[in-house]
Amino acid sequence: MTLRANATLTFTSYEVTNEGIDFHFVSPDPGPGEPSDYFVLITDAELATVTTQLQLRTLVRDRLERKLRAAGIASKLDQFIGQSLVIA
Repeated sequence: MTLRANATLTFTSYEVTNEGIDFHFVSPDPGPGEPSDYFVLITDAELATVTTQLQLRTLVRDRLERKLRAAGIASKLDQFIGQSLVIA
């Protein structure tokens, strides 16, 4: 299972770490068997490019979509599932 389609995620807190900022989101209705808590890391370098609230929102949304929906990745990797590789 995956996070319910069109799930609402509410930003609840953040933690400053050596790697960057961990954003904490909670979904009140994530779907059967799915966790309610989700975290996404934004590095200091990524955050340094942000100058507006809209840019931050877009960055965090894109990161969540990548992590939770494999946005921009799934179409490349799904076709690879089940294939074998031979390495020398």
